[in-house]
Amino acid sequence: MMQDKQVIVTGAASGIGLATATRFAKAGAHVLGLDRKPGVTSIGLDLPNMRGVCCDLTDVRQVTTALEEGLVKTSVDILVNNAGINPSPSSLTGTSEAVWQKLLDTNLTAIFRVTKIVMGYLYEGSIINISSILAFSGANNNAAYAATKGAIVSLTRAMARDHGPSIRVNCVSPGAVETEMFEEYLSRCDDPVRERERIRKALPSKRLGQPEDIAEAVFFLASDAASWITGQMLVVDGGDSA
Repeated sequence: MMQDKQVIVTGAASGIGLATATRFAKAGAHVLGLDRKPGVTSIGLDLPNMRGVCCDLTDVRQVTTALEEGLVKTSVDILVNNAGINPSPSSLTGTSEAVWQKLLDTNLTAIFRVTKIVMGYLYEGSIINISSILAFSGANNNAAYAATKGAIVSLTRAMARDHGPSIRVNCVSPGAVETEMFEEYLSRCDDPVRERERIRKALPSKRLGQPEDIAEAVFFLASDAASWITGQMLVVDGGDSA
């Protein structure tokens, strides 16, 4: 199904991005992982068909160079826009313009930039954008992050209209997944252990998500099994939004 497909995954150094890149590589795809973290260059040590290139996704020149260096085919079949940050969560009034702009650049505008470049290689196939349940579910002190994730859902639907039928565009909205970002959130809590348990017990599934849970959802949307699905948001949150 994925044998010899060319896949690009952003934010591939860790968490959901790494799990997604690994899922496609194990299925036989050629995977190029992009991330600003230097550790991305080590992601393909165990899988020869997976390679990581370090680049700033907000810099068009760096992204263009990374694709020229990292792609093994002249065409791309699947793009997963996963990269995102939330370095200093706050309310709207507590968010500086600099932080607001940084989140917009990394979480939203980078999708615009990367996708425009990749479209030069992607003639038919699938694009999956990673949003969040905060796109539609309120949370304290996450105004800028929630705004960028909500915009991703709207962008996904617009792209699906513009680029069908040759390119399908969908998004996945994860809930509480055990990633570096989730651990950073816990580290800001007075009692991280208690907060982790509070979140876990509140979920109908009674367990926190793992990066692999999201990777499987992305893999499904990119596969032929989802050939009649486009412009949709798949929520993967253990029932948090039920």
